[in-house]
Amino acid sequence: MTELPVDQVRRLVAGAQQDLQDFLSLAGTWAEQHLPVLAAAAVTAALARALDLAPTP
Repeated sequence: MTELPVDQVRRLVAGAQQDLQDFLSLAGTWAEQHLPVLAAAAVTAALARALDLAPTP
């Protein structure tokens, strides 16, 4: 068993959420550069749904 203080768990979760949001942003940028516009938007939206995140602007 590993015990962590609540504030440390919150920081770790917040960091993981930010990492996922950053990944989504990078994936969206990649999609825009390598896929047709409509496909890029669809791929980015699908990834956002899969990660349970809001799409990046």
